[in-house]
Amino acid sequence: MKKYIAPAVALAAALAIPTAAQATVTQDFTISASPAKASTSKKKVPITLSVSTGTKDDTGAQPPTTKAATLFFPKGSVWNGNLFPTCKASVIDGAKSTEDCPSGSIVGSGKAAGLAPGPITQNDLKITVANGGKSVVNMFVEGTSPLRIQSNIEAKVSYAKGGVKLYVPIPTNLQEPAPGVPVAITLFSVKVGKSAKIKGQKRGIIEVNKCDGGKWSGNGTFDYVNAPSIDVERSIKCSKG
Repeated sequence: MKKYIAPAVALAAALAIPTAAQATVTQDFTISASPAKASTSKKKVPITLSVSTGTKDDTGAQPPTTKAATLFFPKGSVWNGNLFPTCKASVIDGAKSTEDCPSGSIVGSGKAAGLAPGPITQNDLKITVANGGKSVVNMFVEGTSPLRIQSNIEAKVSYAKGGVKLYVPIPTNLQEPAPGVPVAITLFSVKVGKSAKIKGQKRGIIEVNKCDGGKWSGNGTFDYVNAPSIDVERSIKCSKG
């Protein structure tokens, strides 16, 4: 985990001025895969990928609000959104639900939690992941207490560093669901994985075509409102198919 020290604290330290507490922020980030096995040219291996993250302040103060996350998945990873039924963001936004999404387009699920000053917590947030196509992943977030939340995150898929790059912009109504009430994402956990027989071969919405050095590595950059970005990296063991 990487941390930053608030500028005021750093300045005080430089001037040898004692401080009551050094405010630090921690970005949790974990990844896992099942099975953690690479595809071969003859046999594709569908992967279920789990990602969990959350922002905390070690002193108990209100953590910063996340405005975007950029995630890089292992080298050789591919998003096969073009092989599966799709659900457009406009359909989800119009219905404020994923109920109108075509059969087979739901590819994952998860949960989330938020913290607002007070402290006020919201722990009932559910996430439904819908395939948006070759370059889009839709993550619909909904909850009821203390606030009614119905918001879709339209994440963008591209390729960089030899694998999938996922850019996740947090909508402003999730950053600040009520005027003047910033929310920190203390938990955002999703599990994505779907398979189907396509042209006689079992294919997955996520596949990884390499296992270099016996491990898959992933990293993320988390951007906040009024706070420095944090970079984190994790790796998991993998095997060749």
